[in-house]
Amino acid sequence: MFERLKAPGTIGRLTLKNRVFMPAMGVFMAAPGGGVNDDIIAFYEARARGGVGLIITEVTRVDGDAGAGEPCQLAAYRPSDVIGLQRIVDTVHKYDTKIFVQLQHPGREASVMITGVQPVAPSAVANPAGGEMPRALSTEECQEHVEKFIKAGIFVKMSGADGVELHGAHGYLINEFLSPAMNFRTDQYGGSFENRMRFVIEIIQGIRQACGASFPISVRINAEEMLAGGIDLTEAKKIAVVLEAAGVDAINVSTYSIECIEPGTFPQGNKKRLSLAIKAVVQIPVLGVSNIKDPAAAEALLAAAAVDFVGVGRGHLADPNWVNKAFSGRAEEIRQCIGCLGCFAEIVKLHRIKCAVNPITGREREYAQPERNGGGRVAAIVGGGPAGIEAALTLKERGFEPVIFEAGDRLGGTLNTADKGYGKTMITAYTDSLITQVQKAGIKVRLGEEASVDKVKVLAPDWVFIACGAEPLIPAIEGLDGEQVVTAEEVLLGRVSPTGKVAVIGSGMTGLETAEVLAARGCQLTLVEMLPEVGPGMYPTVVADVMGRIIESKPEILTGHQLLKATAAGIELRRMADQQIITVASDWIVLALGVRPRQAVIERFKNAFEHVCIIGDARSCGRILEATQDAHGKASVVAPSWD
Repeated sequence: MFERLKAPGTIGRLTLKNRVFMPAMGVFMAAPGGGVNDDIIAFYEARARGGVGLIITEVTRVDGDAGAGEPCQLAAYRPSDVIGLQRIVDTVHKYDTKIFVQLQHPGREASVMITGVQPVAPSAVANPAGGEMPRALSTEECQEHVEKFIKAGIFVKMSGADGVELHGAHGYLINEFLSPAMNFRTDQYGGSFENRMRFVIEIIQGIRQACGASFPISVRINAEEMLAGGIDLTEAKKIAVVLEAAGVDAINVSTYSIECIEPGTFPQGNKKRLSLAIKAVVQIPVLGVSNIKDPAAAEALLAAAAVDFVGVGRGHLADPNWVNKAFSGRAEEIRQCIGCLGCFAEIVKLHRIKCAVNPITGREREYAQPERNGGGRVAAIVGGGPAGIEAALTLKERGFEPVIFEAGDRLGGTLNTADKGYGKTMITAYTDSLITQVQKAGIKVRLGEEASVDKVKVLAPDWVFIACGAEPLIPAIEGLDGEQVVTAEEVLLGRVSPTGKVAVIGSGMTGLETAEVLAARGCQLTLVEMLPEVGPGMYPTVVADVMGRIIESKPEILTGHQLLKATAAGIELRRMADQQIITVASDWIVLALGVRPRQAVIERFKNAFEHVCIIGDARSCGRILEATQDAHGKASVVAPSWD
């Protein structure tokens, strides 16, 4: 199985043990200023141990000051950076995994908040999505930046790394020189196609001359740019041909838009046509990312000759053992990325990387040696949602004997509601993988059985973990007890099927997903949100994705409106801006106002047992990310009660 993925491949004179590579992803784990520390080494070691053939490091800065893209990113612009990079390289090489260092300058994408100086770019043109106005580089400064990339390439080779990748995509400096939408220069570094290529060609030539013919150089490019006048596929093919002629050993195909990331609703293999087009015009290997989550989709890309090496990015955040599990017949155990973009949401907040489905990501060193002192003691888990399952798996690893009580007929809790929206098959796959892990770990599960104090007491548990989740919030508002008033959960689970005019109250993730389902059924929607914008607290790309489909149904969107009353004829709202009262006709009212912990359940168990640990939504309502982080952390530190 997955014979194409397992097959060795070559980039230049370098042989890789398989066709899976982990593309560059910023993780915010390096030391401030670009130093290597034990945390980022542990992050890369976990992925190398997991079997991936090639790791491409996160964006690695080639310059100080304006060259900083992140506050805690790797660096390769000082002689002192060599020893740190060498530590990563030596660690990765223990597992016969190869490693390229990706060199990057953020250009106009740099933030004054991080760098303290004005960004620089080929031209004084700001990103249309926002950001500071950059200063245009002089001709001499362009040449100086070429030398900075070359020097960084030399330092990378000195570290023992297997190759280098130039980041020529995603709106960063090299890409800004390449793109007619960002480069309006009139000197030798702008204007014609040949002049726009000059910056990267000079870098390639300099690294090749300094590092030799056997040192692989990859360039990441945009096959398409969602910018007016930007690179299209025709131009991207021309760029690829010129790069090959300049002596690069591989081309890594990507795309550029305001957000270069895909939410979970995007299909796997969605960039296949682009990498196919690039492969058709070059002879060197083509690397490509394509929202790949599972090995079968990766194998299919190779079978279609769409790429030579398949990039699995966020999939390696979700499960560092992605490759080993796939190649050893355990693909069903892979914790698949669900495309929630929680990882990016953390980075935007200047946090280190986190993953909703893998609480160890970014904390590999912290959780490297779990204390195995459970001694076979029983731990009762009240609730089989993501928090309960994560706690059970962690406790089992520590030597406890967890027993999960789940009132439903399937483990997963609210995941079995969350996967009912549009394009939510990745949630189902994640739930399936959790169930498989529970089964293979030999954890006892009592399905269809709601936990009671008496049932749990029979087990004489050492600890009781309350993971009973939360219940829909129904405020004390007149009319919400009417037959036409239902919860979003009831709609998603198919218990009710509203028709006609439907008012959805609340535009969090659950509210938007419910509105999306209703829109697809042809309902006439009114979406009500008390805050100024829809999707409060959600990652903007996710909001844009789901709203793009809701908008097609031409809903009435009322932000900044508070629900006052529900009647058989509709709803009464207060407009927050001027306190004006308005009415909206509706046949159905769907409540998506959030949830609150099941406090009565919590109190019963707290009063009956000495050692109680409350986790997930039962403690504080949040996303899957908060639930799994909380559960793993608590289950990692609870101490057994010794006789």
